[in-house]
Amino acid sequence: MADTLEQRCERLRQPVTELVAMSLAAVYRSQDLPELSRAIGAVRAILAEDASELPAGAFREWLPTALRNLDRMGEAVDAGDGAKSYAILTDKQDGFIRLTDGCAGFPGWSATG
Repeated sequence: MADTLEQRCERLRQPVTELVAMSLAAVYRSQDLPELSRAIGAVRAILAEDASELPAGAFREWLPTALRNLDRMGEAVDAGDGAKSYAILTDKQDGFIRLTDGCAGFPGWSATG
């Protein structure tokens, strides 16, 4: 059975939290790049799942951008550039702040904390 948007957002909450933490850590500690790569893969696996049953809206609209961002983050990590990966993640236009918009109203998803 397909996820609802709320279920998908719930499944993403912990992996995205880990992605953010590892992204920041890898800016300062290159030894964390392999763990960041794993976190990127975990989030990508969920975001790449079939979204055709999810409602139209901010989440689905951002999905293609999210997957491109994760690809770009992975390329930056492979090149040893944690700062570039973090910049992609936190981009104010297309970064993961848009996931907060897509999951707004569900537990654990708020742009203001």
